[in-house]
Parts: sequence; C-alpha cells; structure tokens
Amino acid sequence: MTRALPCWIAIALMTGDVAAHAGSVAGTATVGGSAAVNAVVYLQSAHPSPIPSVPPHVAMDQKNLTFVPAVLPVMRGTVVEFTNGDDVQHNVFTPSALAGKFNLGTHGPGDAHSIIFNQPGDVVILCNIHMEMEAHVLVLEDPYFATVARDGSYHIRDVPAGTYTLRIWRKHWLSFTQAIDVPAIGDAAIDIVSGS
Repeated sequence: MTRALPCWIAIALMTGDVAAHAGSVAGTATVGGSAAVNAVVYLQSAHPSPIPSVPPHVAMDQKNLTFVPAVLPVMRGTVVEFTNGDDVQHNVFTPSALAGKFNLGTHGPGDAHSIIFNQPGDVVILCNIHMEMEAHVLVLEDPYFATVARDGSYHIRDVPAGTYTLRIWRKHWLSFTQAIDVPAIGDAAIDIVSGS
C-alpha cells in the first residue's frame, strides 16, 4: 500500500476573466522549502480523454551530454522526436515495458528519431553510450498538466469545469492525490508543500 506524501494543499478560488466553462489551476509546488523543479502537476478526469486524431509532436534533445528537458510530460498518443544536438554520437533507449523497451540505436550529430507514446506511465529514457544520461517521459491520459518552474510555480490552462484528481509526479516521490473542483468561472489556486 502506497502511503501519501507528508504534504498539505492550500486551495482558493479567484475570480477573473476566464473562457466560459474553462478555468485554470495554478500555484506553487515546494519540497523542503525549495522549488520542486522537474515535478509535474497534472489533473486526471474520471473519463480519460480520447487520443487525438492528429498526434501532437514534441521534442527531447540531447545537448551537452544531457537530455533536454529532463522531464517531458505528454498526453498519450504524442509523437516524441529525439534529436542529437551534440557533436558526438548518442543513443536513445528505454527498459520500460509500457513503451515497448525500444532502442532507437546510435545516431550522430543532427540526427533525429521519433516514437509514439500510447501507454500512460513513467518512461525512463537512457543513452547506452553515456550511462550518466537519464530523462523521463511522463505519459498522461489527459492534456491538463504543467512542469514546475525554477521558482516553484506551475500553471495548467484551459481546464474544462468539473471535478478532477490532482496528482504530482517527481522522481523518488511517493504518489500524492487530491480531489479538486475547477470552476466554470475563476481559477483554482493550489499550493503543494512537502517537508521532504
């Protein structure tokens, strides 16, 4: 049984000019008094969104012997293009079964290879040439998510009014969930604080 993080959440409603029947969720996420950088705050609906008929395309680069970004949240059905922005050879592979344990092989500077992510979950991305390189593609069922910025802030826009489960993902954190209501008019302001 997974136990919840020692977190508390502050929730408030703010009025403002918002598109009819859609609001946003914004706030901060901190751990031990510091910004929870590379954490992903996301909303999960009772009924997962259908996979888009036209797949979204996003990129993850390999630059200065690191994956950029280090954490990439996407909706299922998204095509991720892995590019090599370095002047050395790289590789992209995953041992994650939910992504088919793919290996895109060795590729040189300027090369790019794409793969579609259909199964929700955390996919670890590695390079078998540079073993210190690691990234995560977080595949989500709904398009309502944001990565926590360096100042600890996040902002999830254009969320249809309704009840959602708020979740936060960060490497080495236990799972955390909280039911929230997104209003048709106004924004939900939610701060997430963890002591460790």
